[in-house]
Amino acid sequence: MRMSTSRALGVALTFALLPVGVATAADPVEEFYKGKTISSIVPFGPGGGYSIYNQIMARHLGKFIPGQPQIVPQHMPGAGGIVASNHLYNVAKRDGLVMAMVSDSVALASVIDADKIKYKVNEFVWLGAIERVNNVLAARADTGVKSYAELRDKEVVVGASGPGSPTSMLPALLRWMEPVKLKTVEGYEGINPMFTALERNEISAMTVSWTIFKTLRKNWFDTGFVVPLVQFGSVKEKDLPNVVLANDIAKTPEQKAVSRFMASNVDVGRSFILPPGVPAERVTALRAAFDRMVKDAAFVAEIEKAGFQLSPATGAEVQEAVAQATKLDAGVVEAIKGIIAKAK
Repeated sequence: MRMSTSRALGVALTFALLPVGVATAADPVEEFYKGKTISSIVPFGPGGGYSIYNQIMARHLGKFIPGQPQIVPQHMPGAGGIVASNHLYNVAKRDGLVMAMVSDSVALASVIDADKIKYKVNEFVWLGAIERVNNVLAARADTGVKSYAELRDKEVVVGASGPGSPTSMLPALLRWMEPVKLKTVEGYEGINPMFTALERNEISAMTVSWTIFKTLRKNWFDTGFVVPLVQFGSVKEKDLPNVVLANDIAKTPEQKAVSRFMASNVDVGRSFILPPGVPAERVTALRAAFDRMVKDAAFVAEIEKAGFQLSPATGAEVQEAVAQATKLDAGVVEAIKGIIAKAK
């Protein structure tokens, strides 16, 4: 039996006047995040690359999350990023309202500094990476050291934030591979204090990502104030063709295996994570929001304006990279821990 035109219009009008929540099921993720604030933990102090990346992310990511929550960075420096990772794993609520931008050495520290960490790196939920990094050791030119080979003859004092950070572990790798004269001074809460210490000649060298060096202290290299000595990625930076890779310094199979492991932080890069246990539908929404953000024209423009590179990876890609980096034979793990402990 056919419905009359007037009756059909009446039915349509009835549904049109129903509240949205009655006519369609509400999105539980949107309902949860609406009017909320997400805290994003920064593992180092203000002013450095991690802080700047976080500030840019905080201005954009919320637009792509259902409910459009605000995002507020929260600095939590200490122990080369381990303090922030420990907090996220053990203290932060597991509801999707706390995230963190972890140190790119978070996977390395889980193996090398296992006695200091209070987290299981493969249980974190990875949202994605903004950039994969290549760390570079650079020294003041007035040290007289112009190349890696000259580190065998002249002592250089290297600044570092803590034992779990690349600023400490990568110089330790070099000391283990060859008798270079690198003395590490730890305790700097982030890159900016190290920059200041190097300018004041309190330290003579530091290890930081090449992107951060170029973005925040490009004039150092333009004027010859500092000289790049070693890079720790898996491949050379295009603008550092004559600066040796740590992988190329390694001679024995053991050294090469350790060096490759230490370079695994390249794939972790500038990543954001959640604690384990966040509801699956919120994880899905946050990962999707992150993937949309890194392709958004406004976000890309702000990253480029800040002088940073953008080489993003999805949460699943970083999660797999971390799993591979930590998939080591127990005997190899113990050997690496012993080597690095002796090198400190």
